Amino acid sequence: MSIGSNIKMIRLEKGLSIKELAEMADVTTSLISQIEHDKANPSINTLLAISTALNTDIRLFFQGYTPDEPAAVVRPKDRVCVGNLGKGWIQQYLTSSDLKRFSVTYNCLSPGASTRKVPEINNPHQEGYEFCYVIHGKVKATIEKTVYILEAGDAITYDASKKHVLSNASQGDTELISVIIPGMKQEPPLN
Repeated sequence: MSIGSNIKMIRLEKGLSIKELAEMADVTTSLISQIEHDKANPSINTLLAISTALNTDIRLFFQGYTPDEPAAVVRPKDRVCVGNLGKGWIQQYLTSSDLKRFSVTYNCLSPGASTRKVPEINNPHQEGYEFCYVIHGKVKATIEKTVYILEAGDAITYDASKKHVLSNASQGDTELISVIIPGMKQEPPLN
């Protein structure tokens, strides 16, 4: 079963309509319908919003994981793929365990690809921290107004709630690994 089929099954078990789920998750009914029919690749933030609305563990949306197992293995053929090849950015989840705590993704960027062009990868309302490690190629990371050029072997960590854009800055494909720790807000200093 696909992610969309699993979401639909859980939604129906809870007796919710697509419209009710969309309102609870603060997304459009069209997006829920597209996800359930495997016509959209939802972002992790959208999946988290849906799992919260359904009051269920996000792991139930993915195949091959049962909470009783001591470890979750993700085989290449079972990776959840987000992104859009037409926009030049493919993101595959290497983790399937508790995505509310963290996720690790493998990313392949075509020349000229940018998260600005792929909103399902770059959620402007994301909270937490993101770490990126460049495997091959070159990345231009713009965090707020500061630009960083990263080459193979370089890594960057930033507050994901800050405005950020990652772009392929090389002539060929660029590959990187990202670790996302969602939902962590920096506590204000105590006086």
